[in-house]
Amino acid sequence: MKKDSFITLIILFFSLTVQAQVVQHLIPIKIDRTTTDLNIKQGEETSFSFQLKKDLYYSITVEQKGIDVTVGLKDHKGKTIQNVDSPNGRFGSEKIVFSPDTTDYFILTVKPLSESTNSKEGQYSVVVQSPPKKLKKISYKALQQDFDILKNAFIETHIGLWYNTYAQFDSLCNVQKGKIKDQMNALDFYQVVASVVTYTKEGHCAIQPSEETNNYIRQHGRYFPFLVKILDKKVYILNDLNNYKTKGMLISKINGNSIESILEKFLTIEPADGYNTTSKYRWVETAFSKYYLRFFEQHPNIFDIELINPTTNDKIHYNGIPALSFKQYGKFVSKETKSIPNYSYKEPAGLKIDTLNSTATLTVNTFSTNSYTGGRQGFKEFLAKGFQNIAERKIKHLIIDVRKNEGGAQAMEDHLMSYLVDKEYPKYQYAEIPSFTYSFLDYTDYRNKESQDDFEKELKAEFYRSTDGRYLDLPGKYKSDTPQTNRFKGDLYILISGLSFSGGSEFAALAKNYTNARFIGEETGGGYYGNTSGFFINYTLPNSKLTGRIPLIKFVVKEKQNNIPFGRGVMPDNEVQPKIEEYLSGYDTEMEFVKNLIKNK
Repeated sequence: MKKDSFITLIILFFSLTVQAQVVQHLIPIKIDRTTTDLNIKQGEETSFSFQLKKDLYYSITVEQKGIDVTVGLKDHKGKTIQNVDSPNGRFGSEKIVFSPDTTDYFILTVKPLSESTNSKEGQYSVVVQSPPKKLKKISYKALQQDFDILKNAFIETHIGLWYNTYAQFDSLCNVQKGKIKDQMNALDFYQVVASVVTYTKEGHCAIQPSEETNNYIRQHGRYFPFLVKILDKKVYILNDLNNYKTKGMLISKINGNSIESILEKFLTIEPADGYNTTSKYRWVETAFSKYYLRFFEQHPNIFDIELINPTTNDKIHYNGIPALSFKQYGKFVSKETKSIPNYSYKEPAGLKIDTLNSTATLTVNTFSTNSYTGGRQGFKEFLAKGFQNIAERKIKHLIIDVRKNEGGAQAMEDHLMSYLVDKEYPKYQYAEIPSFTYSFLDYTDYRNKESQDDFEKELKAEFYRSTDGRYLDLPGKYKSDTPQTNRFKGDLYILISGLSFSGGSEFAALAKNYTNARFIGEETGGGYYGNTSGFFINYTLPNSKLTGRIPLIKFVVKEKQNNIPFGRGVMPDNEVQPKIEEYLSGYDTEMEFVKNLIKNK
């Protein structure tokens, strides 16, 4: 035997041995069957093997039961496809959605986080679900039970009772409950209860279709193949499609449904803070095709649309436009959004300085600590460097753009405010939770005693029961930052929009109270008087399996006399909105308005 042939055999032997060892450690699991009572310790990693079929959409769920794990999906060669680790701690679900391009075997890995705060040992379950051919029917009694659980959870947590009286909320619930019919499926039921969630008037409150419904929609749903922008309550198309010249056109009808009826429905199922509508329009426009599928048609083959040319008012009809599958729609959105200027942001924050006009533009697109290298400290360092730069150049005018800032971590807004004020400020009148424990926790991530004990400990670390029976924030828990020495003292302009929400809107409210800023754009999506957020209870209704979240901490901002109606956001001093041709060309109408203000000052 030749020497090189002998070496080849040795390599082949070791290769097969390694592969055999890998296979021995793979646990085979069956599709649509939950594998429960699995145990794992820190330092271990468990791998599962299963076959997935081409172009089917699967949902993979690992339910954490006392230990925080990361979950990975790999192909049969060990190449990583996805890794997930949700910020839900030691309890709750880690989920992966995947559709293979070829039928093959895949590997799922489960590994505990190696952190001191994590359990040394815990349990979990695994299930890989295939898309259903049709949605299951649910009995009237079971749907009523789900409805009552959700309604009572809202009442127990006081969600819906900040902007509504109990009688108002109860009346709305009774109307919607009367729409329940026997043998509805989970999507039918979702269409009924979505309005109840909206009626809470809490923008952080949410409900989503069941996993079965999502699997069904991914596999069988067909999507409207256009992106839209809503300006002055009118819906414009943002893209052409093949031979259809639609860009910049107004939508009048979709498959016979008037755009007025479509928008009316969407506004009733999109939650917002108080009586705000700007956030609704901004969120609806990004979810337009998804909502149309959920509430009007699940699987149309084609779309017939009636459009209006906004310049000539001529009507245009296009018939037989092919609907898109979930996979096609995802590729379509990815492609088209890249061609639309300012559709989304690439960096979490940025600073530009125009020394000629002594103007700095600070854009803060998010307060999420995960978006900044170094987290919260990284954001602080970015601000310190930026404002040092502004001070050294003796900049007279500062524009802060939070039009895309939908919030993030608590107190990030205070770090920014510390460069705009000369003294500390009272941030909240109070922050309050309804209780330390709740009767519906069996339908949440806190469904066992250990997780419920952890939940109560977390709340007691931040709140106490006052003499009047309320559960209030501990003194000093939520406070402003110490003002910075190089704080900005010139003219301040703040750009706001309906996407300025949660922490982004809270920053605008604080700036409204404690600076002389001039606000430009549209009403903030988040409420000026506060919001309910901070801590969330994730629930799953037992029969329909609808999922959602309930925000728990009611933050009430220390307001000033700004003549802002209760239940509204921060109002702009100058209401400015682009025309559709400006938006499509990338012309930043609001920013140019501010620059002209500065030039003419």
